[in-house]
Amino acid sequence: MKNIKWLLIVFWSLEIGFSPLQALAQAVPDSAFNPGLIIPDEAFADVGTFGSAAGIQSFLELKGSVLANTTPEFLIKLKEADTLTKVGLEDPQPNLTRLRTAAELIYDAGAKWGLNPQVILVILQKEQSLIAGTFNSDSSLQRALDRSLGFGCPDYEGCGDIFLGFYRQLFGTFDGEGNRWLGAAASLMRSFRAEVGGARVGRGPMVDAQNTTYGRPVVRTARVGDSITLDNTLNGYSGVQQQQTVTLGNYATAALYRYTPHVYNGNYNFWKFYSTWFKYPNGTVIIRVGDIQQYVIDNGTKRPFSAFVAGQRGIKTANVIIVSQTEFDSYPTEKQMVPLEGTLLKGDIDATTYVIGDGVKHPISAPVFAQRKLLASNVMILPQAEVDSYATGSYETPTDGTLIMSETNPTVYIIDTGLKRPISGAVFVARKYSFGKIMKLSDVEVSSMASGPFLTPPNMVALKTPDDPTIWWFRDNSRRGVTAFVWKQRGVGFFPLLTVSSEELMAIPNGGLFPPRDGTVIKGDQSSAIYKMENGLKRMYTAASYKRARYPKPTILPQGDVDGFPAGEIIN
Repeated sequence: MKNIKWLLIVFWSLEIGFSPLQALAQAVPDSAFNPGLIIPDEAFADVGTFGSAAGIQSFLELKGSVLANTTPEFLIKLKEADTLTKVGLEDPQPNLTRLRTAAELIYDAGAKWGLNPQVILVILQKEQSLIAGTFNSDSSLQRALDRSLGFGCPDYEGCGDIFLGFYRQLFGTFDGEGNRWLGAAASLMRSFRAEVGGARVGRGPMVDAQNTTYGRPVVRTARVGDSITLDNTLNGYSGVQQQQTVTLGNYATAALYRYTPHVYNGNYNFWKFYSTWFKYPNGTVIIRVGDIQQYVIDNGTKRPFSAFVAGQRGIKTANVIIVSQTEFDSYPTEKQMVPLEGTLLKGDIDATTYVIGDGVKHPISAPVFAQRKLLASNVMILPQAEVDSYATGSYETPTDGTLIMSETNPTVYIIDTGLKRPISGAVFVARKYSFGKIMKLSDVEVSSMASGPFLTPPNMVALKTPDDPTIWWFRDNSRRGVTAFVWKQRGVGFFPLLTVSSEELMAIPNGGLFPPRDGTVIKGDQSSAIYKMENGLKRMYTAASYKRARYPKPTILPQGDVDGFPAGEIIN
C-alpha cells in the first residue's frame, strides 16, 4: 500500500514580478483587513460558487486570464497526468479521452476536496498572477504554470520537482518511491478540517515554544484560537513590521497561514484579491442608490433577475444592500440570472421545450427528452417574454457515450462531455462500436451542437497517415513520435496500427518523442555526452558520475533522436 504524505512545513513563495502586484508597491494597507479572519469558513468550503467548470471559464474570460486559453497547444502546458497517476490521485475524471481546460481542472480539484474554486483562483493570482497578469514569453508562462499555486515552493529554496506542473500543483503527485503527496486543494482542506482526538481544531503553521512560525526548533502545530507571531515580507506595503502577532480566528484563516505563513504580503494579498472580486457572497442583492432595479451578485458580477428566479433560487429580495455608483460600477453587469441548472421550461405561447444548462436555455427534442427520462409534468410554463429573454444555446445533447448522426450527413459522432466528436472509420472499428446503436437526429439539431476534436483511438495504438510513413504512438491523450530504436525496444510494432487522416492526426496533441525505457544508457552519434533515462527524461552523466556507475556501455543513436528526448537534471 502506497503511503500518503503531505508537507509538514510549507513556506510559500510570493511572486511579485507581474504588473498587478507592482501596482500595489508601497501602498497603504486597507484598514478593513482583519488578519485574524481572512475569509469566512462557509465561504472557504463553498464548492458551488461557480456552479460548473463553465462558470469558472466565464470568469477567466471576463478577467482576460491566460488560463482561459483552450487550444490543444495550451492544454499540453498544464501537464495533465497519465490515467494511472490520475486514478492514484483520486482524480474524479481519470478516464477522459481528452485533456481538460484549466477551468475544468480547477473545478474538479475543488469539487473533489471540498474547496471553493474562488480560493484556488485567488491563490493562482497571488502566487503567479495567472488571473490578471501578462507574460512576455512562452518560457515565463510555462514557469508560472509549473508553479501556479506556489505549492512545494519554500521561500528560500527551489520548488520541489515532483510538484512542478499545473495539474500536480492542484491534485498532487507521486515521488520516485511511489509515495503519494497531496496537492494544494487537498492540503488546504486537510488543514481546514484537522481534528485532534475527535475534536476539530484546524491546522495552522508549525511554531516554536514561543509560538513563532520562524523560530527553531518547532514544537507543535498551531490551532484555531492560538496567537502566533509571523515573519512578514517588507516589500509592497508601507508601515509593515518585520514581525506580527495574529490570533487565528477560524479554520479557513488557520489553513491559509499554514499555506502562507505571512500576513504581508501573502495573506493580505489573498484578502485583497478575494474582497475585490468576491466581496459580497453569491446571492447578495444590491441596488444602486436612487434606482429600483435589483441585481444579484454572482461570482464577481451583478445580474438582473425575475421574480420566478428569485423564488426558485431563494434570492432574499428583502435584504437589499444599497451601493454607491462607484461600487455599483465596480461589478461588471452580466446577462440576466437564469433558472437553476436542469430546469425544464416553455413559454405560454411557443410549444418549444427547453432545459437550462450553463446559463442558457437549450431546446430539447423528443428523442433526447425520452432518452434522458424527463417528465412532462416537470416542465414549468412561464410568460413567453421571460423565456425569450434568456439566451438560447445549442440543442440539448443526448447522454454522454451516445452515438449520433444526422438525417442527411453520414458522419458519426459520439457525445463526450456535451460535445459531439466525429469518429473516423478506423477508430470506429478499433473501439468496436456498432452501427445499430446510432441515434438519428435532425440536421438542425446535430449542426447546432458544439463540436469537439476527433474521438481519439484506444490507448496504446500506433498511428500513421495515408501519405506519410511516420509512426506515432498514442498514449495518455497525446501522440508521441517513435524512433526506430524505441519502436523496437518498446514493442510498438506489436500494437494495432491505424491509418487516420492528417486532419485527425493533427487534432491530437503532440507530446514529443516517446523516450526509451528508464535505465537505458544512450549517446548521440555526433556528441560525446552520455545519458541515462530516468522517469522519461534523459539525464547527462558527468565524468565523476559515469565513473561511479562503472562506465555503462551506451547505445549509439542518431543525434537527432537523442536531442529530441526530453532532458532532466545532470547526474552529479
